[in-house]
Amino acid sequence: MKTQFNSERKSNAYQFTVDMINGKVAPQHQAAIDGLKLVVKMGNLAYDTDAPQRVKLQGRGPRADISEKVNGYRRGYDCSLPLAYATHADVYVYAR
Repeated sequence: MKTQFNSERKSNAYQFTVDMINGKVAPQHQAAIDGLKLVVKMGNLAYDTDAPQRVKLQGRGPRADISEKVNGYRRGYDCSLPLAYATHADVYVYAR
């Protein structure tokens, strides 16, 4: 797992990057995701807030070849890559 902070990420919500295998978090990284989700869940229960937090995985990886194969054109996944096609994912914690 790439646990160091990625200096190219400009969002304060960015936590870390995990590997993906066939649309699912790699087994060696699943515990990190589960732990983060538990911390967020417990924080949401402990603090009565109007903006509870959530954990989001954003798919990353090669896009053009996959888009051409799936959609028939190369620019289909320019904005967002579905997790099913991602080779890795950035993990973010956002307010709902």
